[in-house]
Amino acid sequence: MNKTQVNTFCFIILMATIVMFAGVAWAAPVPDTGQMKCYDVAGNVITCPSPGQALHGQDANYSINPMSFTKLDGSGNALLDSATSWVMVKDNVTGLVWEMKTNKDGVKNYNDPHDADNTYTWYDSNPDTNGGNAGTPGTGTDTEDFIKALNDALYGGYSDWRMPTIKELAYIVNYSIPYPVPTIDTGYFPNTAASRYWSSNTYADYTSSAWGADFDSGGIDVYSKLDSNYVRAVRGGQSGGALGYSAIRPFDTMGSGLSDDVSTATSAYADNGDGTVTDTSTGLMWQQQAGSSAQTWQQALAYCEGLNLGGHTDWRLPTIKELLSFVDHSRCKPAINTTYFPNAAASWCWSSTTYAGSTNGAWGVGFGDGSVGYYYKSESNDVRAVRGGQYSGCTATLDRNLMLHIPVLASLIDWWYAPAYWADFVYEYNPMYPVLIIFKMTNAAMLTTYGYECEKEKSTLSDDLKIHIPGLLLADGITHLSVDMEYSPAFSTNGNTCFVVVKYGVVPN
Repeated sequence: MNKTQVNTFCFIILMATIVMFAGVAWAAPVPDTGQMKCYDVAGNVITCPSPGQALHGQDANYSINPMSFTKLDGSGNALLDSATSWVMVKDNVTGLVWEMKTNKDGVKNYNDPHDADNTYTWYDSNPDTNGGNAGTPGTGTDTEDFIKALNDALYGGYSDWRMPTIKELAYIVNYSIPYPVPTIDTGYFPNTAASRYWSSNTYADYTSSAWGADFDSGGIDVYSKLDSNYVRAVRGGQSGGALGYSAIRPFDTMGSGLSDDVSTATSAYADNGDGTVTDTSTGLMWQQQAGSSAQTWQQALAYCEGLNLGGHTDWRLPTIKELLSFVDHSRCKPAINTTYFPNAAASWCWSSTTYAGSTNGAWGVGFGDGSVGYYYKSESNDVRAVRGGQYSGCTATLDRNLMLHIPVLASLIDWWYAPAYWADFVYEYNPMYPVLIIFKMTNAAMLTTYGYECEKEKSTLSDDLKIHIPGLLLADGITHLSVDMEYSPAFSTNGNTCFVVVKYGVVPN
């Protein structure tokens, strides 16, 4: 493929994304927690239960929007996973770009805002964003000074760095990692302290405090704005133009350059009139009224797995990140939208996620204020079921972050057995071969059924490892492309599996 063809392909994606943002509420995904093991009530590791078995429905039973990151250089270009030096990190699920920390040597250096040892008091002089309390100013030692230093330096070529929201911080937590090491993928985020990191959110009940995420456990709590905590900056989403893209580089090699902040966007709820409510900002459907009684963790799992509501039977107990996505931190007692969820109690709700630091406990959200903590699995808490986010449907999709999902990939290798799979890929820019369109496989599994209902829309995998996608739906929800990819051994290094786009064309509607 020549450079003109590649630019045409990218332009189609860009235009589709612009159309989508102009008229459609995009369902942005909530990342997976990273938890891969299953546990019993006593905290023992067990083989993950099958449907119908006790304790089925816990976090590791589902892999939904697996966490995926890309290393970036100082100009925002993607690097290979094997790169030993990088400047920023892109979250491929949310589209957000994160600051890197350096020089973790136990010595603070406020002349370097990236120094991993620096801590800052919470301060925001803007009355529109500080929640009614500006916090504690310093001299180069408060959060406003920190953000200003990054933007003044045009870190990464951008001037729209900001404090992350509490949900954005939680979305990069890896809940499979136990205390006392940092609960984050240090392969992408080295020099992270196993400690508290500030968010931009003021506590709704007492504005002299603000929310923070604790990266020694994954918990979320409030801290006095007088405290000095760690900070990691983020960009993308709420800053920039009306469409959310950078004024400096409206289009770059990582894709559309358009990125909405999935955790701060106003939730667009839709009451379905059948006891369910859809959050169109995440694509998740929620049980409108919580379960009628408090339950143990095991009972909560069974309740959700057995729920038949709104004509759906694929309900489950939400992960801790999904449950947190449901919180409204601008409210208190309860921290939830009571217009769509009336009679919601300011009480603790179970998640499906086991606490890795003490596996006889599981995470939950306190809907009095929106905090995240854990309880023993034998205790009783409220429960609210969720559905959505699972791999479903027939049409292959390419979202605004250039995440490619193929729901049915039928193998042509063994015509007698004919297994079928689902597979996810992420766009992988290689600066050495800038004209190639490369997709790296991030997750895949065999389907339990062949997928006969998807016969017309299924993709195929041939014996020479070529993939044919008959109709790839772009982010505008309208445009389809026919795409052919082939396995590339040259790019499939360091345990990666990469495919290169060799042919594509617009499919007539």
